[in-house]
Amino acid sequence: MNNDPILTPLIPGAVISIKNLTKYYGDQIGIENLSIDITKGEIFGFLGQNGAGKTTTIRCILNILIANSGGITVKGSVVSRDNPEIREDIGYLPGEWYVPGNYTVHDFLYYIASLRKRPSLRMQEMIERFDLDTEKKVKQLSKGNKQKVGIVLAFMSDPDILILDEPTSSLDPLLQQEIYDLLYEEKERGKTIFFSSHNLDEVQRICDRIAIIREGRLVSVEKVKELAEKVPRKLRAIFERITKEDLASLGEIVKIVNEETGEVEIEILDGKSLASILNFLSTLPLMDLSYPPASLEEYFMAKYQTKKLELRE
Repeated sequence: MNNDPILTPLIPGAVISIKNLTKYYGDQIGIENLSIDITKGEIFGFLGQNGAGKTTTIRCILNILIANSGGITVKGSVVSRDNPEIREDIGYLPGEWYVPGNYTVHDFLYYIASLRKRPSLRMQEMIERFDLDTEKKVKQLSKGNKQKVGIVLAFMSDPDILILDEPTSSLDPLLQQEIYDLLYEEKERGKTIFFSSHNLDEVQRICDRIAIIREGRLVSVEKVKELAEKVPRKLRAIFERITKEDLASLGEIVKIVNEETGEVEIEILDGKSLASILNFLSTLPLMDLSYPPASLEEYFMAKYQTKKLELRE
């Protein structure tokens, strides 16, 4: 167990605790002074552009890479070369992975199972759940079926921690929903899920908290449910006809997306102003109206733009 105060989690009892982690590739920053705590029963989203440091962070957690400074604890144990057994309680799905093509799916799964000390009690359950043809050779698999093999590998030993990098990549919508259902079930069972994805809609849908990393540095950590307080919602309206003069009284919060089709976007800076805006719009030739939830994509883009959008505190 960890007794080093430098590595003591900021959140008591955190399952994964990353403290001041720094990894350089020569003069290039992989990650720098990264600190994140992830708790039991949490789906934690990890977001960033390509090259932001997501994979570097994951490889440090798995002890594939050695950091220049800082440290990581998993279930209270320090990640180090002297403590490889930590990996036994982690199910990992990489974003890209190689499988020797001459293996059948069956032989490959059982070969990997033989390398692990932890029994693969859920292998058959996962094979059936994702309708995986185990008699095919790996080289015959489509991208989607290869991804299903990776999912079975990650879940088959029933680990307490799951590190998933783009788990729904190449999967059709029905299988994506099956992944979401599985993650909800694992969350209810108290599993800790570290979820890296470029699909912001699915991150907003399933994650409890998110961290955004940019150029190797942590930008923010947020509860998904609280994003609505930081990102203005946008009301979208379509009018039979509309001009800038018709909407002049709304000021800068309104943008005409397409004057020919009458499509308009209105930024709602304060929920209390919604009623007065709707009353005003009702005096115009309104044809359609929508008021979607606050978008994680807008928050993410605000953090990445050179000239950042102003977010409410």
